[in-house]
Amino acid sequence: MQRSDTTTRQDWAEGYTMPTVVRARAYYLYDRFGVRYTDFFQNYGRAILGHRPDKIQQAIKSTVSRGLISEYPSVFTGRLEKLLAKLFPNFPVIRFYSDPRKVMMATSAVSDDAIFDPAVSAEHASRTVSYWRPFLGFGGAETVMLLPILPFPGSFVPQVVCLKEDVCTAKVPSSDMISPLSLDLLVKTVVNVIEVLKSEEMVGARMNNPLNGLFETRGPYGLTGLPEKRYEAFATEALSLKIVFPPTADIPFIIPGVYTKGDVDGLVELASRYAAI
Repeated sequence: MQRSDTTTRQDWAEGYTMPTVVRARAYYLYDRFGVRYTDFFQNYGRAILGHRPDKIQQAIKSTVSRGLISEYPSVFTGRLEKLLAKLFPNFPVIRFYSDPRKVMMATSAVSDDAIFDPAVSAEHASRTVSYWRPFLGFGGAETVMLLPILPFPGSFVPQVVCLKEDVCTAKVPSSDMISPLSLDLLVKTVVNVIEVLKSEEMVGARMNNPLNGLFETRGPYGLTGLPEKRYEAFATEALSLKIVFPPTADIPFIIPGVYTKGDVDGLVELASRYAAI
């Protein structure tokens, strides 16, 4: 029986569609019929190292088997703090929050300015509070608070906040108690990030963006600059080429760490057509 493509898709409220995913590996998503899609969304950047980062499955099995799921103090807090200090040596004070309201309290205690995002903010802007994205860095010398967007296998990731010592005041809330499972997963992914950023070959591959010159790109990230309706049309056509883009135009797309020429040839042609209009 011939199937309709619409049977594999889940409609989003804004009209954009995405495949119903039953399996994910590296930078590919698979629907229930085994059709493979190349992932340019990567779960807001949480899958920037792929959908099955090294040692994640082992960590989940090991930590869960020890019953370390509930929010109690654990050895993983200290391990993660040491790794983050290595990754961000100028930001030695670390906070972990599961409550987004505490993140808002922490950021507003430092600054009322908009948060700098290296993937989308004006290149020469500098902000007191900055997101950090792998391969790009952060908002410059004025930054005293970092909000790293770290790889993580899901959307239940605790928010890491990194501070310079001179702004670690009583106004910044103390850390939430975080599940040892979440912290252990972050330990594994931060180790992976550190190793990747040490490799000139891996960094070079991510900085080689095939959509550079067609859309606004910074390293592996980019924005189409298309208005909402045009973006929906573009994303739907990309989906027909078996490529998944973010659900809305304001979310940066991310070039996969591994892809074939065949994965992107049609996309480059499609992007050329939309960029020219």
